[in-house]
Amino acid sequence: MAGSLLSKDYPTADEWRKLVEDFSPEAIAHKLLLAHVPYVFRDEPLKYALFRKTIADAFNVEPTNIFIVGSAMAGRSLKGNALEKEYSTDSDFDTLIISEHLFTNYVMKSLAWVKEISVTDYTGKIPKTQPINAENAKHIDWLASQAYKGIWRPDSLPNTSQARIDFFEKFADVSLKTLGLQLSEDTVAKVNGRIARSFEDAVKDLASSIARLRKELKGEKVEPEVIPIIEEKREVLTKK
Repeated sequence: MAGSLLSKDYPTADEWRKLVEDFSPEAIAHKLLLAHVPYVFRDEPLKYALFRKTIADAFNVEPTNIFIVGSAMAGRSLKGNALEKEYSTDSDFDTLIISEHLFTNYVMKSLAWVKEISVTDYTGKIPKTQPINAENAKHIDWLASQAYKGIWRPDSLPNTSQARIDFFEKFADVSLKTLGLQLSEDTVAKVNGRIARSFEDAVKDLASSIARLRKELKGEKVEPEVIPIIEEKREVLTKK
């Protein structure tokens, strides 16, 4: 029974409870990333291939480096208190790009923002560093908390940072084109993205979410998520 459950494409909420009990988070993460057509493409796997190709061309990576994660992948929320909630047109559409080059590029762009908000004046005898306000300090913490694990997320940065703006401008333009190809005409989804430095880092990131789900389902205490979901920071894909 356990083996067949791991091979099931879109487990129910009760099956997820059994799945995280019987298998390691790493095994489930590998299965979801390597042997799984995302729920949102379940009836049109060819269009998943087109989606990956379109995103890959825009970011100059291979289509095999493009993945869907989150509820659009699993078919339901993977939060312990919302496991019963199935994917809908109101759900997020989370895309993962695996590329060491892109990861490095966007981390460097993010550091340019950090430099802007932490300028040091060396004109006097004693260097004076510009104070960092609480809001910017929060974003620096979010950025560092993800980047050291090999994950770059645009929503770790404020709306005004150029790295975030550049990513979402390119990403939203491509996604709008692709959404018209592959989803039903009434689809409306908030789109977000992230970049992983390597496949191993992507597996660890997904496995950590599954491990968190396991703890939540057991009623164990979990640490607050590093980056809260802030709706106004998400781009929106609307039907054409």
